[in-house]
Amino acid sequence: MRDLFILVLILVVSSCGRVGSNLDTPPPPGASAFAVNEISPLDALPYVQAAYSQLVDVRTREEYATGHAARAINIPLKELSGRLDRLEKNEPVYVICQSGRRSKEASDFLSRNGFKWVFNITGGTDAWRALGLPMETVLR
Repeated sequence: MRDLFILVLILVVSSCGRVGSNLDTPPPPGASAFAVNEISPLDALPYVQAAYSQLVDVRTREEYATGHAARAINIPLKELSGRLDRLEKNEPVYVICQSGRRSKEASDFLSRNGFKWVFNITGGTDAWRALGLPMETVLR
């Protein structure tokens, strides 16, 4: 009985230290919490395709409507501060724009406002499209 208790205790303690182990969508290995992480479109793809992923396109509604990364929701940069309630603070958030400038600004803002796992997709939608990654025109 004592050995079983020790084994259970070891399992509980060892599982507490794993990064992102209790998240719906764990962040990529090596990611830093409470910081902006840069991620390429190819590296981001499997994470943003996960069932509960958060992929945010911060371009204008007009830009978003012309085509965006599949499954991305549109929260224009100018509206981000008033729409933070649409995002889960403790789950990874992947941010994309056209080329990377606005998404970097949005990522910095999210990090400063307590979002734990923030990822700026480098090169933006331009790089996403150039790589032939999934695009859509469905408005979300």
